Amino acid sequence: MYNFNVRYYDGRLSIAHDATLTLMPDHWLIHYRDPSGELTSVRWAVPGIVTDENFSSLFIFRFGEFPQQTLECKDDSLPATLRQRYPERIFFKKGITRVFKWSNGAIAGLALVLLTLLGLGYWFGLPWLAGAAASRFPVRTEVSMGNTMYENMIQAYDVDQRLTAATNDFAKSIDFKTPYPISITVVKKDEVNAFALPGGHIVVFDGIIRKMKTKEEFAALLAHEVSHVHYRHSLRNIFRSLGGYLFLSLLLNDINGIVTVLADNSNMLANLTYSRELETEADQKAMAIFQADGLDLKGFVDLFTVLKSEHGDMGSLKLLSTHPLTEERLRAAEEMAEGQNGVKEDDELEIKWHTIEKTLNK
Repeated sequence: MYNFNVRYYDGRLSIAHDATLTLMPDHWLIHYRDPSGELTSVRWAVPGIVTDENFSSLFIFRFGEFPQQTLECKDDSLPATLRQRYPERIFFKKGITRVFKWSNGAIAGLALVLLTLLGLGYWFGLPWLAGAAASRFPVRTEVSMGNTMYENMIQAYDVDQRLTAATNDFAKSIDFKTPYPISITVVKKDEVNAFALPGGHIVVFDGIIRKMKTKEEFAALLAHEVSHVHYRHSLRNIFRSLGGYLFLSLLLNDINGIVTVLADNSNMLANLTYSRELETEADQKAMAIFQADGLDLKGFVDLFTVLKSEHGDMGSLKLLSTHPLTEERLRAAEEMAEGQNGVKEDDELEIKWHTIEKTLNK
């Protein structure tokens, strides 16, 4: 009487398990077999069960913290049984349950309207969704995922071990003011480019280092990339770029599915484009790092100027195609540099920069 055939999602994987639901007095008992064939039982306390109101004949319930467990049932007798078994608990609102009695034509029309709205929401709301998803993503998971993405994509590059060591030593002299574990890898590639991965990895092409003349220019580049990591810009851009897959995974509360999709698309990182808003935010954070450390903000002006002068058509430069350099950003850097006070000469950083220059020339 109180048993129903259901489909159960554990929240960790997007796999659906055929299960049996038993309605106990104060809890629901779910029995299913895991992928190894072992019989598994899950207990849902009734007060923690949330009904996912929808406009279909499928009854959906969720339980627990994100990523939530999900249960689906098609048995039309379930609502009446729930009212009988738990008279003090309201699982369905009357307005929703009445929809189930509509004609097929009315339901189809309503479904079409909802799908249209969902499509519009997906198209126009994707930037917001990407930001919301990134902000909710656990930092520990982001770092772990970033490590996996790094291992997947770095195999396609020729890593300069000596320059990587010198660059990380250089970076240790700068307080980037971020909780993320920053790790920089320099690869042998003529392209003028650098990019940040979620969680703390930064990849720099030696082609851009060869364009630089001062430690401040290099520090400006690194501070900017660290700022992208700090504000999770890479994660937001990836969410937006892979929106379709991630949208479905978020609907299913499948956090492992999200990690898998991102890890499988690691090679896209070098080509992600940041919006003007995200670039400006990264610039501001990076310049704040410079001011706090007493580094000369002219490093940003020199960096932007060199990039611009090397390529009259800024769109033809790889770094600028992924990190758009607008006149507004250049002027903002000039204004900040002109008004800066408290610049300190960092002899230690200068020595480490000379080490990088010597390593480049070997």
